[in-house]
Amino acid sequence: MFFKRFFVLILICIILISAIFFRENESYGIYSEQEFHEVKEMIKKDDQRLEAYIQFIELANNYLKRKANPVDYLYIPPTYVDNSGHAKARKDITEDAYASYILGLAWKLTDQEIYAEKAIDILNHWSKTNKQISAKDDTPLVAANSGIGFIYSATLLHDYKKWDQSQFRKWVESTYLPTIQFARNRSNNWANWGNLASLTTYSYLGDKSKLEKEVMYTKKIIVSQIDANGKMKEEIARKAKSMRYTYFALAPLTQSAFLIYNETNTNLFDLNSLEGKRIKAAFDKLYNAVENPNNWQYYTKTDLEKPNMEGNNNWPGSLIEAMSHIYPQENYNHLITEYRPILGGYIANRGPHHLAWNFPTLIPPIISN
Repeated sequence: MFFKRFFVLILICIILISAIFFRENESYGIYSEQEFHEVKEMIKKDDQRLEAYIQFIELANNYLKRKANPVDYLYIPPTYVDNSGHAKARKDITEDAYASYILGLAWKLTDQEIYAEKAIDILNHWSKTNKQISAKDDTPLVAANSGIGFIYSATLLHDYKKWDQSQFRKWVESTYLPTIQFARNRSNNWANWGNLASLTTYSYLGDKSKLEKEVMYTKKIIVSQIDANGKMKEEIARKAKSMRYTYFALAPLTQSAFLIYNETNTNLFDLNSLEGKRIKAAFDKLYNAVENPNNWQYYTKTDLEKPNMEGNNNWPGSLIEAMSHIYPQENYNHLITEYRPILGGYIANRGPHHLAWNFPTLIPPIISN
């Protein structure tokens, strides 16, 4: 009888330990349960993380007041032809997607249902109202780099039992996913944003088969876009804007690599892999030029658009913050210490713009292998 009770006790302990382990490693696409646990612990101990948390909660509370602004038909004109029209057309989807994302994240960090309910309200309004997203001009790119906030939010809320997700899932599958493929199938930074949006979508939908295929596509993008010396030929062709576009390509590409790590435990940052070597070589090229723009050998004229990490227009601060945690031995973070906490993804005077590596000071990536 003693041995039977002892065996049962051991079995219960194993089950409890396993449950804790798998809970800690549960993936929410670009986040993990382990990261949420770490945030909750660190804001009790670290003043900088607490400051980042307070900043984040203030944003979330402001978005509790937001009224969703969905459109029946979404079309975004090309920014280099109609800059003001582009900004106006993208404003509602960008703000609504960003709001739903922040609110979903606030729920995960606080367990307060008021945040979840408001995020769901925005998601439901868009999935009910929006019938078509154009495949023309800048629309697929904006759907990918801004609209992805809707999918981030839904992924964070996928286990919220009070939400009937059927309408939203149908919208994702029939309206959102087909459009972002037009970005995914390009060869420059559009592919990176489309790839990130696709990975995030398959993660949310729980489609493991398509996720695995998209992981292979991510690997293909890394090798085709970045040469052995870290040069991104599609982006350096932008000349005066080549530094900014290199950042704009690396931000989603590295965010995709981290999502893949969370979902599959495949570490594309590993320097023993071809992908890891290429990613780090490209980032180092950019980082060295942030330290000293004269190191940017691809374009040397005086009109080179240089990084600006002041205020919210802090490119490439969010990317550097993230990579400083992925490669902590490199001491990348010395460039950004004075700018923390970093929001990420902003354009000055326009608010949120692109959703990769947002809130990296509050929720830095955790790589365990």
